[in-house]
Amino acid sequence: MICVNAERLEQEIKEMGQIGLSAKTGGRTRLALSDADKAARDLFCRWLRDSQLEVRVDPLGNIFGIREGTDRSAQPAVMIGSHLDTVKDAGMFDGAVGVLGGLEVLRTLNDNGIKTKRSIVVADFTNEEGARFEFDMMGSSFYSGAKTAEELYSVTDDYGATVGGELERIGYRGNDSVSAGHYIELHVEQGPVLDAERVQIGVVEGIQGLAWWRGEFIGEANHAGSTPMRLRHDALLGAAELALEVEKLAGVIGNSSVGTMGRIKPQPDVINIVPGKCSFTIDFRQYKPELLVKAKEEITRAVEAIAAKRGLACRFEKLTDVDPVFFDKVMVEIVEESAKKLGLSKRRLYSGAGHDAQFLARRCPAAMIFTPSSGGRSHCREEWTDFEDITNGCDVLLHSVMKLAIINC
Repeated sequence: MICVNAERLEQEIKEMGQIGLSAKTGGRTRLALSDADKAARDLFCRWLRDSQLEVRVDPLGNIFGIREGTDRSAQPAVMIGSHLDTVKDAGMFDGAVGVLGGLEVLRTLNDNGIKTKRSIVVADFTNEEGARFEFDMMGSSFYSGAKTAEELYSVTDDYGATVGGELERIGYRGNDSVSAGHYIELHVEQGPVLDAERVQIGVVEGIQGLAWWRGEFIGEANHAGSTPMRLRHDALLGAAELALEVEKLAGVIGNSSVGTMGRIKPQPDVINIVPGKCSFTIDFRQYKPELLVKAKEEITRAVEAIAAKRGLACRFEKLTDVDPVFFDKVMVEIVEESAKKLGLSKRRLYSGAGHDAQFLARRCPAAMIFTPSSGGRSHCREEWTDFEDITNGCDVLLHSVMKLAIINC
């Protein structure tokens, strides 16, 4: 039975993992459209060309490596991939496994002289993480038609740099594209289920919906010693109360709801001054559409109520609003059958994290394959997945793609 080259796959994941690596922390940082992201893109494009694949780049910097099929009248391409950008101080598997695993699938087909009727494309989508530019899954949202390039070019980072300007600066603002007829994404689970249950493959049925907000409470900066507590308009206390309300709401909504306030920044951030301003973010996620709608309404009410209670002004805007996604049943079955064919243990599950696949699912039938995450750790330098597990996942990807791309006998 045909399998991927495990040694080559491990070597290239490790080589990619050197880009953005900090000798001090042991984590790597490749924020979207940064110099480190450019270096990762350059290496990926070199590997694509070395593999005799056509390289295309679209207006949002999404990179596509194309292995042409033999039948131009066949359906649009089978697309596989993920992302190469990271959060700060990350592990080396999140995203990279899907991109480099996709490249390994195409190389394995080349090595074995296997021709397919349909073209196969490996993709690296821009700014999946949203760690620098706070609109996550940016490249796939553009590719799926959910956002226009003009809407996304004006998004800024904390220092005022724009997406459009940074794409130009690093040389990845293209004008090409490619059409996808099916999409499969290989990814580490980023959760504890597979590792805890000693299951080799996760067959992903869908992805929970999420909403992101950015806000700011505006109160009154004043002397910490001479301003009585009852007369304060403390913006930080507004954010602190909101954080507790978000936590409480996740429990009340239930059904695996999760709520997070990942950024809270008081100003002027001085030990003896009552904070006059405090910016914050909220991330809320839920699988059931009706419960996500309820949560979004309750969060808006909480922000307004806290501002009124504490005499604060407030700016509040939604950054991301993504409905839950349920993957195509036939695609899910193809993944499951491929795992069974390879003799790998498997289970169905839903993804707690967002992925490019949830936007691709708007455009074409889609599915995902998960490999175990040790201890469920991800978005941190301690992230780890055994290379044997990665190879297993890549083999499932290979056999799923071969079924979709139609092997020429």
